[in-house]
Amino acid sequence: MGVERNIVAIELGSSAIRAIVGQRRIDGSLQVVGYEKESMPDSIRKGAIYNFDKTLAAITAVKSRLEERQKMHISRAYVGLAGQSLRTVGNSVTRNLDMRVAISEDLVDRLKDENLGKNYGEAEILDVVPQEYRVGGRSTSEPAGIMADRIEGLYKNIIARRTLREGIQRVMQMAKIDVADFFISPLLLSNYLLSDTEKRSGCALIDFGAETTTVAVYEKNILRHLVVIPLGGNNITADIAAKLHIDTEEAEQLKLRYGSAWTDEQDMDTTPTIDSTINQKFSQRQVLTIVEARQHEILENVWEQIKGYADRLMSGIVLTGGGANMKNLDKALKQLHGYDKTKTRLKPSSDDFTTNLKLDYQGNNLSTLLAMLRRGDAECMSEKPAERDLFTQDDSADPAATAPGTKGEGVVKSPPTPDDSAPEELESAAEPEPAKPQRPTAFSRFSKWLRNTATILVEPDHQ
Repeated sequence: MGVERNIVAIELGSSAIRAIVGQRRIDGSLQVVGYEKESMPDSIRKGAIYNFDKTLAAITAVKSRLEERQKMHISRAYVGLAGQSLRTVGNSVTRNLDMRVAISEDLVDRLKDENLGKNYGEAEILDVVPQEYRVGGRSTSEPAGIMADRIEGLYKNIIARRTLREGIQRVMQMAKIDVADFFISPLLLSNYLLSDTEKRSGCALIDFGAETTTVAVYEKNILRHLVVIPLGGNNITADIAAKLHIDTEEAEQLKLRYGSAWTDEQDMDTTPTIDSTINQKFSQRQVLTIVEARQHEILENVWEQIKGYADRLMSGIVLTGGGANMKNLDKALKQLHGYDKTKTRLKPSSDDFTTNLKLDYQGNNLSTLLAMLRRGDAECMSEKPAERDLFTQDDSADPAATAPGTKGEGVVKSPPTPDDSAPEELESAAEPEPAKPQRPTAFSRFSKWLRNTATILVEPDHQ
């Protein structure tokens, strides 16, 4: 089956920079053909770029490895937006009409446009989720055609700091990757992991990350609440390292091996059988006490965000992300808040793609990347440029040969290009002057001698 297009997605996570390549087949199927990740500490913090140079180095590394294995050039990619500043903010727009009339689609569109003009200072609106419209004393999701003299639109604006997208755009440009589109990662992840039935009946998706925990609440198939809590698995690791006086790597291993969100007293081993690399002994109880304290703090913050919806979440809570591998998270929620409709889901119930790769869902949270692959529809790769010949002039610097195509709606626009209809005299004036003769360099003299020698060796003997 032929390949219609190659799609590339990149996720900038606190634990690692990840990139994935998928091939969309002519029959519409998707095959994952490449995956790379680069761990680069302190490059990304809480979803935003912290160290520009380290982030650039990590993106360049995964790009180079994918290009080498695919034998193609990555020209663009889809990128996910997440991070601490991402959240929903409610807003309403009201119109009082002179008389009772049928609400028109044009009026509804004007309400949406006015909502988009809401100023949030240093934050920008990334997307808008209409909640409902109040028309004639009733609430509806489809107000057009209803007779009324007043309409109020209720919206959830998804906002984030402007610097979040601007920073990612800048580092992608430095990595020579055009952004095909920005996706709001929690929304794509929710649509990928949750069924329409779950979102319609009420469901919360909790994504436990390395430095953040994201909460998304759905009811009646509409996003009702989105927030990013600035706490994650790295906080647990840091607590273990600080309290047991061990390094971070060893603390991470202890968390993975012994960590639990809830442990009954009779199941806890108090014997000091855990040996550290610095000849220190401590008990499982010590590790569990540290882990549970921080994990409970994270869960308390999660519950604070969803408690107002808890009795309406008929499909319960779905736990995902790397931190969802922590044992007994569901038990902790039940013990702390009496909530028992909890399940863990690291990937969809059935894969809608094929692959020959060994994808580790436990060690790598791939769902966001896979969700971006499913949504992406633009060609992201091209034939890999040929190796430069030693004596051949390099024409690849021609900007016309590498200029990106027109991007779609919702994407940061490219700088305006020069008008092709400019007068000829301006174009000719821009032509470079002929280069002045230069003295031959040592390398050019050697190259000329080498070519002449090769010519002599291969010419037939006419004598």
